[in-house]
Amino acid sequence: MRISIGLMGLIFLSTFNAIAEPFATCPSKAFLIQQSKANLFGVNLATGNSQTLSSQMNTSGKVNAIGFSVHDRFLYGFGYEANTLVKIGRDYQVLPIDGITGLPNISFYVGDVAVSDNAYYAYRRGASYGLYRISLDSEDPTYKQATQIINGAALDLRIYDFAFHPLTGLLYSVDSNGDLHQLDPTTGSSQLLGNVGQSGTFGAVYFDASGKFYISRNSDGYVFRINVSESSPTAELFAYGPSSSSNDGARCATAPLVDDDDTSIDYGDAPSSYGTSLDDNGARHALDLNGLYLGTAVSGEAIPNVDDDDDGVAFVTGFETGLETIVITSASAEGFLNAWVDWDHSGTFDENEQAIEAAPVIAGTNISTINVPISAVVGQTWVRFRVSAESEMSATGGVDNGEVEDYLIDVTSNGVSVQAYPGGVDWVTLAYEDFWPQKGDFDFNDLVLNYRTKTYVKEDQVISYQVEGEITGVGASYHNGFAVRLQGVDASNIDTDKIHYEVANQLQNTNPVETGRDEAIIMIVPDVWDHVVLPAGCEYFRVQTNCRDINKVYFRVRLPLITPIAQANAPSGLLDPFIFAAAGHYHGPHISNGNTRGWEVHLKNQAPTEAFDDSLLTTGDDYSDPDKSLYYQTDNGLPWALKIGDAWAHPIEKVDLLNAYPSFEAFSQTNGLQNPTWFNNPTAQKTIEQ
Repeated sequence: MRISIGLMGLIFLSTFNAIAEPFATCPSKAFLIQQSKANLFGVNLATGNSQTLSSQMNTSGKVNAIGFSVHDRFLYGFGYEANTLVKIGRDYQVLPIDGITGLPNISFYVGDVAVSDNAYYAYRRGASYGLYRISLDSEDPTYKQATQIINGAALDLRIYDFAFHPLTGLLYSVDSNGDLHQLDPTTGSSQLLGNVGQSGTFGAVYFDASGKFYISRNSDGYVFRINVSESSPTAELFAYGPSSSSNDGARCATAPLVDDDDTSIDYGDAPSSYGTSLDDNGARHALDLNGLYLGTAVSGEAIPNVDDDDDGVAFVTGFETGLETIVITSASAEGFLNAWVDWDHSGTFDENEQAIEAAPVIAGTNISTINVPISAVVGQTWVRFRVSAESEMSATGGVDNGEVEDYLIDVTSNGVSVQAYPGGVDWVTLAYEDFWPQKGDFDFNDLVLNYRTKTYVKEDQVISYQVEGEITGVGASYHNGFAVRLQGVDASNIDTDKIHYEVANQLQNTNPVETGRDEAIIMIVPDVWDHVVLPAGCEYFRVQTNCRDINKVYFRVRLPLITPIAQANAPSGLLDPFIFAAAGHYHGPHISNGNTRGWEVHLKNQAPTEAFDDSLLTTGDDYSDPDKSLYYQTDNGLPWALKIGDAWAHPIEKVDLLNAYPSFEAFSQTNGLQNPTWFNNPTAQKTIEQ
């Protein structure tokens, strides 16, 4: 049984009170009661993580058939020692309820409290028993009176718990054969909805606010999720919870499964088709900063795709079809490593795509190998690594320890090498100011991106390029686009029929190569504002302190060449990333001739493209000197675009870069001779961490 001693957040904090007090809120965590002397646990159904709430509950016997009342926020159940209905408040003490009448002299192990009806329902199989209703409403004339709705011969179900649906008011349970039953509590009639594909003793069952049904199997603690509204409902493995021979559970059925601000879970980062979000039963682990994880750190997030601490896996060799690749993983403690690769690019991790299975790892460095099938589809795909104390797990579902890390990898044909800048899983940060040729607010968050490139080489010939990145901040009022120039590569040499082009995990059906140009200019995002989504209360994208936790916008463009280029003559590395004024939008008084496309901002001393309006040079605060190959800098050497060799904490909106990073000025004025690590020294509370 995976149980740890502790408290489950403020909703479970309590001090002993002589008079029982209700729980302060309708908690998202579930309650689980086990053992012959009742012990109460709190369970996060999303991960299976369990914590002891109380092992001293003012009873020497079992408590079973528990349910959570949304009417008064107490737990109710059947106390074996008192042989009657009991209630449990925030002090976790069992309080027998005097005066219950009409129940047979026998214990109950199936029960719940209705959502719309302030009443407790209990069931016991057998002709002398059945389904009973007990009113918990003190204003009801039948208060504390048990009424038999149907006897146990007419309702003959081998079940061990049931739960009320929060929306329909019906009861649901799964019997030991795996048959899903729907019960009408007003008549006691039942309907068989089908077999869910799992069998066993399901002693604890729950609903969440959306109407999803969860069943926990006693023998192994596996938690399964069922959509009871489907025509053929099936049980999908959802989490690995605590096992016990004696199990009963309850939760507030009107509460979401996870609170909106819950950052105690580590999610994956692959696209949703691979199972990333909770709705998709995505891979997730309970956060334990002092426990088992990959790399140097692990962080939880309220939503997937917002953490950047995937640093536990390094690929020593490439993924070439038919060959073996070497993988180095760093673990914080002993555990087991599992991995899956989407070899067929189907957008899912299939069972036969498990590449590493329950490999033991030690604290420190571990070396593994992955065999790349000869049939693997060439191109970019996703790999998922999961480390846990659990040896066996699937590519999706929740685990109460460890970490999940997802990586985008390249599968190449034998003999093709990939030259990644700055590295296969590393990023540089690009940050732009869009008031050029004026200084503007100089906060360098008008557009902020994580960025990397890949150059594909075979026999010393470049055959393809790839540019990928993440939009991590947009603090601009103007509309900007983002592009990359392949300097010296003819636009006509790009094989446009074979381009792979996606933004925000959506394939784009347009050609990103700018028409009418000699050089290949790739218009990756023609207008950034077309792809970012702002929640209520956010004026900008991830540049305000209360608007950080928004999904980044991922983009990727694969650019095959028609005719390979000798590697010595081909551009590589950073290439030439720049921003430009989006068509159809005002972009400041410096554009007076209507030529918005003629406005560009490149990195310092990078010449603009053939589309640039040269008349803008040396206007405003710009001190460019083309004769000396000086571009995009002020009279004292400050740029309008930055490249930082790491994931960078950009300034908060309207905070000048020199206020956020005071040591940057000397760095810029000395061409990098002073303060080369200026980006590691921000002023407190003036930047946004990625």
